[in-house]
Amino acid sequence: MKNQSKKIAFINIIGGLISGFLVAVINPGTSPIIGFLTAGVITTACLFLLQFIIRKLNGNRQLTMAVFIAFFLRLLIGILLFALLPSFGYDEPYNNTGYLYLDAYRRDTDAWQLAQSDAPITAAFQEEFSTDQYGGLLTLSAGVYRYLSPDGHRPLLILILTSFFYAAGLPFFWNAVRHRWNEKTANASTWIYALYPESIILGASQMREPILIGLSAIAFWGVTVWDRSKKNSLLAIIISLTVMVFISSKATVAILAAIALWFWLDHLLEKSSKLIRILSWVFLIVMICAAVLLSWNWLVDSSKWDLYLMESASGRIQWELELVGEQYRVPFIITYGLAQPVLPATIVYPGIPLTRAIAVFRAVGWYLLIPLMVTGFLLFWKQPDKKNKRIMLLFFVLIITWTLISSARAGGDQWDNPRYRSIFLIWMAFTAGWAWVETITKHSFWLWRLLLVEIIYTSFFIQWYLSRYYGIFKRMNFWPMIKLLLAIGVVIIAGGLVFDVGAAKFKEKNQ
Repeated sequence: MKNQSKKIAFINIIGGLISGFLVAVINPGTSPIIGFLTAGVITTACLFLLQFIIRKLNGNRQLTMAVFIAFFLRLLIGILLFALLPSFGYDEPYNNTGYLYLDAYRRDTDAWQLAQSDAPITAAFQEEFSTDQYGGLLTLSAGVYRYLSPDGHRPLLILILTSFFYAAGLPFFWNAVRHRWNEKTANASTWIYALYPESIILGASQMREPILIGLSAIAFWGVTVWDRSKKNSLLAIIISLTVMVFISSKATVAILAAIALWFWLDHLLEKSSKLIRILSWVFLIVMICAAVLLSWNWLVDSSKWDLYLMESASGRIQWELELVGEQYRVPFIITYGLAQPVLPATIVYPGIPLTRAIAVFRAVGWYLLIPLMVTGFLLFWKQPDKKNKRIMLLFFVLIITWTLISSARAGGDQWDNPRYRSIFLIWMAFTAGWAWVETITKHSFWLWRLLLVEIIYTSFFIQWYLSRYYGIFKRMNFWPMIKLLLAIGVVIIAGGLVFDVGAAKFKEKNQ
């Protein structure tokens, strides 16, 4: 054990030195030595903190590997993007300065200006800084620049922190799933969390979502540890949610609601009297209705604006809306948002190779995650434990609700939809990991059937987009193609149901 700790400590120091060297070369500032020392010290400290968290949560070798891969993968991709985007990205100010996201560019630029000014760092919470309506990430970035990098603007330092926050949530997530369910599900969910493409791209950017995901993993752990330590449970939930408020108060409200509902189902409902349970359900329904009423106008107004921006900015969307008809405008754009990044379009749509590669990478991740989550929804009904069944149902309701809200809020945008959606990645990764383990252990065919449906659908749309952009093949009319695809999907799903029923009866007869 001591030899392993020494080995990891050595890796931590080497990782810090490499990180410092890369920052000194790629993002040197006025003094490369300061860049080297600052990046090296921050990276080494983050790696030792990750090692400490893993040890405290009794992590195994697989978890240790996943955590360090999650950290280094995001940091190295972030450094690569920072170096490549000015030469191989679009001729836009944010790409020309090494940023993948316009929001990150604006917020980080403001952070550097604040760091150079005489204003206090807390000025980030004032209204004039519109690039960060919450102030937390702007304050953190400005603090790093003012106190650790005063000689030059080094955006790569923020990437170290976003990579760390994301990776730091991984041991908590693993421990939570392992304690509440089992180690196989924990391992599968952990790798999905570590390697999910959208989270890699977000973690490799100066964005708030990696921090929110990491903190939500800690809150997730807080719910599961209640039976072992109420003090640790409360500390984990309160501290993580408090920090989240400064990063994104709206996301915090959604995550708090998810955590509160799960906590109630898992720890309070069955221990309460019948009257209390009834009152709890009534209170829950009233709170949901109140939340919907209070947020409805904001959601509708912001959605209308985002829908308008999406339509006006994209000739492709306008053309596709003409195909489906004005009466299906809102459902189409919301559905389009659910499919973002649209895999057939990312494969076919002409564009710069680097950004196309990023788009395909993100799309493949989402299109692999969807069948896993749907498989989980189909399989969890057979769970013998009623409490587990209720909790799984809650998770699916949360995922579906948040995904729809994200799609409506982002207006079908290929960047905003996935990043809003990823805030609930903890619940998505768990359901997908659980579905994978169930598929393998129970020899279920549902995942493979759904993948077959998805491959057929994707192939049809690839041909459709090829005909649209390059004139290759004869293009099938939109609605006849949709009807044909629906029919194919029904045949595969119905055939699967018939096969499962027949197989079950055959097995029962031969026992």
